[in-house]
Amino acid sequence: MTGLRLTLSASLTDMDLRPTDCYGARWGRFPLWTAAQGLLALAVLTTSQAHAAVECGEFKYGRERLDYNSPDDRPRIRQIEGNHFYEDWENLGRGVTSSTAGADIDFVVRASPNHHRGLAALVRLSLRDRTPRPSGVRIPVECYLLRALEFRPADAEVQKIYATYLARLGRTAEALTWFERAEKLSPDDAVVAYNLGLLLTDKRDFERARMYAQKAYAGGVQLPGLREKLARQGQWH
Repeated sequence: MTGLRLTLSASLTDMDLRPTDCYGARWGRFPLWTAAQGLLALAVLTTSQAHAAVECGEFKYGRERLDYNSPDDRPRIRQIEGNHFYEDWENLGRGVTSSTAGADIDFVVRASPNHHRGLAALVRLSLRDRTPRPSGVRIPVECYLLRALEFRPADAEVQKIYATYLARLGRTAEALTWFERAEKLSPDDAVVAYNLGLLLTDKRDFERARMYAQKAYAGGVQLPGLREKLARQGQWH
């Protein structure tokens, strides 16, 4: 993947560090959901944004290319996490071995390109700091996401994280495509169903939106945003 041209939002809406839905319900109220899962359920989608083009050159890999999903790679990944990826990364506070969280998270995803929690943390950091390349991060966050997809094209979780990032940037058509791809790989994922429901409601495809809403709530999603959004359109009973 060489010379790939991308667009990233240069102006993102203000966001709380703790993900909320579009009606202000904090994920902390729902102990069954992890912080990463909370991130991956969309809140308010951004409106039109100014976009700046960035370049992803050919992706390079270091000596280690650890697969986050591989039991064989898990011991080494845990060792790296122990040195670079604990407590403060959740709050995007001070890094473990550096002054910024970005540098430590960057180290993790360079060693394990599809590290789900690391990629989700990079997305949070990018959105919080309203920049495609936060301090301490070597390449734009979207490039790391595309690198992860090149490394493991069939990793549904990476597709979901990428789709979430695109949606938060206001690139809803691309986000919908990637959520649909993730659904094909992980058809029982309730968070993917929830996000598809939100995007399809915005597209006024209410029949499919209701189907995904029912699937999401049957799968355990507790956020009221999708249900209330459909109800305001007279599409939820």
